[in-house]
Amino acid sequence: MERINFDSEFASLILSGVKKTTIRKGIRSYPVGNLVELTVENKPFAVAKVKKVVVKRISELSEEDAKKDGFESLKDLLDKLRRIYGELGENDFVTLVHFELLF
Repeated sequence: MERINFDSEFASLILSGVKKTTIRKGIRSYPVGNLVELTVENKPFAVAKVKKVVVKRISELSEEDAKKDGFESLKDLLDKLRRIYGELGENDFVTLVHFELLF
């Protein structure tokens, strides 16, 4: 089973249903319908089903994308993405992975 690793701060947001997506730098492949193990520091905490995968440029991200990813605002989301990945240009691609928590 494929794994998606998260910073520890996101586990409770995922488990509570606040965070329903993850945004990864670049164009990534997560087949819709596949089960993925969600981990923190490579330790499993949940299993989810990939519901939808969307590729966007940084400039195309919206407030709605930020809310689904567990952030208060688009600015907060972009700040966090830049802390994780370093500098991101407006034309850089990201992959939004929408998931449904199973257990």
